[in-house]
Amino acid sequence: MENVAQKREMKNTGKKKGLDISDLVLVAVLLAAGAVLKLVVGMMFQGGVKPNFVIASYCLAVLLIRPSNPGQGAMYGAIIGLLAAAICQIPLLCGTPFVNFVSELLGGIVIGAIAGLPTPKSFDFRPAVGTFLGTFVSGSVFSAIVVVVKSMDVMAGLIQFAPIVVITAVINTVLVQILIIPLLRALKRQ
Repeated sequence: MENVAQKREMKNTGKKKGLDISDLVLVAVLLAAGAVLKLVVGMMFQGGVKPNFVIASYCLAVLLIRPSNPGQGAMYGAIIGLLAAAICQIPLLCGTPFVNFVSELLGGIVIGAIAGLPTPKSFDFRPAVGTFLGTFVSGSVFSAIVVVVKSMDVMAGLIQFAPIVVITAVINTVLVQILIIPLLRALKRQ
């Protein structure tokens, strides 16, 4: 009997099957940085519009992970959004407990689905559009739940929260758009 050793090759299909250790570390670092920034910068603002760095950090994390399709992106976004919501339950970061689980889940799904779209040949709109829509959905859902829970007048709630949601979405969009290109290059993911 002849014992013939066969060479085995692993083929890389280019399709991502799951999150690897470097992805998990990246998510953890970005969410931690977002929480610290939300706490520190949030202390500087008394009332009114406060940047939400936790949302910006999970948008950035999903974009940097680079899901291979909208379904996979939505799943990654949902998981990362729920992790972000759990971080938001820290007493110093939490204004209204547990509401973030719904708002960050939905915001994460939006950014994930957009991040999973095919890469455009020209300008990559996904970071800007995804971050704006993810933040807008998260903020709108959060605001709607707060209006219902606090039995506020819907019009008064809209007048109070709409500008905050839109301004926060714009701030997060600018922040992510500034950071995405250097981070993709630094992580060699471009």
